[in-house]
Order: sequence, then structure tokens, then C-alpha cells
Amino acid sequence: MRPPWTEAAALLAAHHHPAASPADLYRRRPVMPADARYAVLSADPAAKPRVFPDLEALARHIQRERGLQALELVETEDLEIQGDPRPRRAVTVFTLDAANDRDRLIGHAYLDGRGRETLQAALRRNRLVLPAGMQDAA
Repeated sequence: MRPPWTEAAALLAAHHHPAASPADLYRRRPVMPADARYAVLSADPAAKPRVFPDLEALARHIQRERGLQALELVETEDLEIQGDPRPRRAVTVFTLDAANDRDRLIGHAYLDGRGRETLQAALRRNRLVLPAGMQDAA
């Protein structure tokens, strides 16, 4: 499947109108602070990165966002952050539905250059405590 801008570009060119280049169609994401060691970048390009004081706070945020859903953690080596030309190591966090298919993207977790194993350990240490009535349902 072709991206939608390719068909629009052809239509505009056929009628002698200038077309925006693909790079212009994607919004720039707000810049992450230079001193941020732990952050979650959402799928929304207009949203500011959520910066956390430590790994434990980032793990608690992911646990709250996931609720009772399972997680899929995908390590990436090439997270690009505006204002920083070097690619960074990060972990992309998805929730899974009942069929173990990806349900939604929580975000891209930047862990000060560390990877999936670090995030898994932090998530285990910061599991959500369910209220007494919900423990039976889970």
C-alpha cells in the first residue's frame, strides 16, 4: 500500500500545483531536554516527551498505562530525537489484546542507552497492586 501523499502528489502535479515533499508532511516532534535520562515518547508527533526522574518512575507510568493488558517490548537501536543527530537505543512498548496481537502503542521508552532487559526488570519491580475486588477478576 502506498502512503496517501503519493497519490495526492500525482493529482497536484497533473493540475500544475506544487506538492509538499514527504518530509514536510510529517510534523516535527518537540525537542527532548538534553539532560533527560528516562523518557517516553508517544506516537503523537505533537506531544512532548514525558521525562521521568528515574527508571522506577518510568516503569510505574508504563504499568499504569497498560492496566491489565499484556505488554510486548521491542528493542530498537535507531530512535531519532529532534536536535540530536545520533541514533539512540530505546524500547518500543505495545499493549496486547486477548489474541496476543498488538492493541496500542504506549510509546518509545528511552532508558539512558539501556535496553529491553533493563525495562523488564524495572517493570517486574513496579507491578501494579490490584484492589482486593479486582484480584479475583484477574
